[in-house]
Amino acid sequence: MRLAEEKGTIMTEEGLQRENERLQRLITELEQRCTELQDKLALFQYTIDALPQTLFWKDCDLIYRGCSQRFADFAGCASPEELAGKTDYDLAWKPEESEAFQADDREVLKTARPKYHIMETQRHADGTETWVETSKAPIRAPDGTILGVVGIYEDITERVLAEQAEALERQRIIEEQAATLEQVSTPLIPIAEGLVALPLVGSIDGQRAQQVMETLLEGIAHYRASIAIIDITGVQTVDTQVAQALVQAAQAVRLLGAQVVLTGIQPPIAQTMVHLGVDLQGIVTRSTLQSGIAYALEQGNIHIFRGMYTS
Repeated sequence: MRLAEEKGTIMTEEGLQRENERLQRLITELEQRCTELQDKLALFQYTIDALPQTLFWKDCDLIYRGCSQRFADFAGCASPEELAGKTDYDLAWKPEESEAFQADDREVLKTARPKYHIMETQRHADGTETWVETSKAPIRAPDGTILGVVGIYEDITERVLAEQAEALERQRIIEEQAATLEQVSTPLIPIAEGLVALPLVGSIDGQRAQQVMETLLEGIAHYRASIAIIDITGVQTVDTQVAQALVQAAQAVRLLGAQVVLTGIQPPIAQTMVHLGVDLQGIVTRSTLQSGIAYALEQGNIHIFRGMYTS
């Protein structure tokens, strides 16, 4: 009879056979368990691959231990298995991008607290760039030990581009409205050949005073006007700033060889201008816009446009 020695005991051939059978059952159970684990791992991989977000995780040394297929594609790897064991510096990111990613990871590991909604740009293996919104959190063992960091991000490029386009459109509309308001607030009207009028309405601040000056000078040059009427009937108050703007406009007009006629001065404004000591020397004043036009026509060098009345 064949004998075998194991751990100081003598086994019969029959006992050895039973032991072999037991070991074979264990191997079969282990193979089944391994298959089950592989199936569960595959199902987990399928699950994270199906998410609209992209998932990855690293150990405490910031070495990748797993990811979704989408992340592997972004990183230039054929599969999550190929990515495992690499760091950010081994992938297709720029060095400054890798450092930024790991800086966030180190912060999460150090504070042991999640970090939400990190806006980042991501460069793909093919050189294209996208916007992503990332959240990261520490991975904990049941006893609370930090095992690594997990990150999940979503491609928000379409949203960012839409927001940027919307912002540009809003800015365009604002600029168009501002230009329209500027034109409306300082409308230069050609009354006759050689005569323009600029009726002002509302308040006048420093910016609008500059617009008045520019509009008036450009209009005189464009229409080759010899007389410019500034009508302030719609201006409710005149302070030092407004008065200085009117005087400066008249001085600038004279430099172009033209003359300013100021119309629409109401009694309260007249009193204010006297009180402020405004020097209107060289500026012709008339009570109304109509009388200002009549004055300009009397100068003899103004020709009414065809279709308008003649005198």
